[in-house]
Amino acid sequence: MSSPDVFSDTASGMAPIRDSLNDALQELCMLTGSYRGTYLLPLYADRQFYRMSFERDHFGWVVECWDRNRRRRLTQTDLIKLTHDDPRWMQRAGTPLEYMQTGADVLGVYYKPSANGIVLELSCVCIPKPYSSDTDPVKVREEFQRAAVYSAVGEFYASRGDAKRATEYFDRYLETAGLMGMKPEAPERPWRMGGNKWTLRK
Repeated sequence: MSSPDVFSDTASGMAPIRDSLNDALQELCMLTGSYRGTYLLPLYADRQFYRMSFERDHFGWVVECWDRNRRRRLTQTDLIKLTHDDPRWMQRAGTPLEYMQTGADVLGVYYKPSANGIVLELSCVCIPKPYSSDTDPVKVREEFQRAAVYSAVGEFYASRGDAKRATEYFDRYLETAGLMGMKPEAPERPWRMGGNKWTLRK
């Protein structure tokens, strides 16, 4: 009978441990927005939308967008606001003043450029792709490294059916990463309006 353990002592048994560490690191970077990169996006005449491609990381979201040539910061907008303010916004051309994120990796600009030559400098939150060897480290701050280890240890105990130890290490993970606010001390209590008084729905 094969061992029911997720984490075995063989070389292949390292894969679940590495997966647990990768999952924790990606979760930490996504929740805290602390892992960032710079992306240079060249704009082309009469093109409104651009698909971004990251080589080493996954794209999270844009923190700041700069037109360095004109020393101008572009502000963020969205499709609903643009459509409300200017129904003909897709026909406007000129110097880009705003940007919008319309998908997982698609960025749009308003106005669309009337000529080539503009390069936007984007400061982006990134989510690191899974590492596969010691020569491909994910650079995060020290407390996040410790937190990722606690998360992996928690999954190890969970795989063995030890819920008490798994919960203990998961709490350490949240505390070390500064995410304890995501774990409510009491169950959520929905409220509803009843007449002129607030009542608790059980």
